[in-house]
Amino acid sequence: MTNPVIEELRRAGVQYQLLNHPPVYTAQEADRYVQGHQFARTKNLFLRARQEFYLVIVDEKKRLDLRALRKQLHSTRLQFATAEQLRERLGITPGAVSPLNLINNPNHDVRVVMDRTIAEQERLIGCHPNTNRQTVILALPALMALLKRWGNEVTILDL
Repeated sequence: MTNPVIEELRRAGVQYQLLNHPPVYTAQEADRYVQGHQFARTKNLFLRARQEFYLVIVDEKKRLDLRALRKQLHSTRLQFATAEQLRERLGITPGAVSPLNLINNPNHDVRVVMDRTIAEQERLIGCHPNTNRQTVILALPALMALLKRWGNEVTILDL
């Protein structure tokens, strides 16, 4: 079975490295299988505030302050989206959240929020390609170009 993310990367001419590994559900679990590879290691959180949805990308070692993020976004209370909302908006199940899931968001109604330290200091980033059994390593500018191409707004904030 072909993976639509991998097909899109090929179609767009994006250079990437694909790592296969057992299913992982946290950034810490994934770290066991990507040792020796240099890239930004992130937590990807799918949050909601009423009917607004956010995919938040933050360094895996940072603790995200949801109250402070809510203020920066001028939003109502943020909470984790349900598994059903994850499936509806990103076409995946918990454990595979990644900015590459936005290929599955034709309504472009998920806003990406990226930590400034990732956006400005990292060259490469690792992302799940719609499955938590693989990690794609690609250049951050290539990821940003894909997100723009897919039509999802990206906001850079100090998280």
